[in-house]
Amino acid sequence: MSLANIVHENDNFCSMIASELKCRPKGSDSLSCRFANGKIVRPDPDDTRCSNARNFVPISEKFVSEDPFEIRFNSKGIENLVVSRSIARWRLDMIRAIVGQLNIGFEVDNERDRFVTMENSSFGLCEVEVMMSRAGYGRGSDVERQGHVEIVFEPERPGLVPLSRASLRIEKIRHTKMCPNKKIYFFGNHEDFSFGNKKTFMDMTTLISQMHVSHKDMYSYTESAGIMKTLSRPRTMRLYQKISLSLKSIDPARNSLPEIMEPASTSLYAYTNLEQISEEE
Repeated sequence: MSLANIVHENDNFCSMIASELKCRPKGSDSLSCRFANGKIVRPDPDDTRCSNARNFVPISEKFVSEDPFEIRFNSKGIENLVVSRSIARWRLDMIRAIVGQLNIGFEVDNERDRFVTMENSSFGLCEVEVMMSRAGYGRGSDVERQGHVEIVFEPERPGLVPLSRASLRIEKIRHTKMCPNKKIYFFGNHEDFSFGNKKTFMDMTTLISQMHVSHKDMYSYTESAGIMKTLSRPRTMRLYQKISLSLKSIDPARNSLPEIMEPASTSLYAYTNLEQISEEE
């Protein structure tokens, strides 16, 4: 979407992408993943907040690539991604934005419940205010478990209450003006602002994330807001984005692990280049 799409000053254009993220373990610190059943969802025609709700036309049938990729973790969260070297950069940045919801970004312990730290995300390396809390389940919670699957800390941390006894809630507020390695924010479209288009200015004002993990479920989301304007037009477009990820089910794998053609490593940072994968990896 661009400013040229806006006919009236108060127009609000809405678009929603829905997809399944299917992952399976590959070793103790990696997930082999792919997207499936992706689709662009039409806004509610009766939603008066969306100017394009009644005349909505999807710009693409497969907005999210279904090619396999890997997520590699360390003790703080996501270490890097492994993707095909031929992947389009905007599709790679879509992967980064979505799987970034799995990134904690710091060591989890019982010593701190509110603190400020530096975190890597698709937005870059930024100062972030973190608030953590734990909540017990109460009586009868064991009955609600789905099958025999249980989510645990891996590895178990001494002194940290296990997820079988209390859920974990993390809220992160990123300080968008405190980023020593700041990247241009990716808003999920084909437009590439990484080449320094001086006619376009984007300023992110809000980046808030929440993650909730219990012994049986997990969900995470990030809400982002900002403004974008061009020198050629006096109008300012306000941007809002919410990316959410939730655990749907845990089922046995039916097929062999997919192979990544011409694998290359990359960070979570949006608009960054790929790196060579060594033979040992």
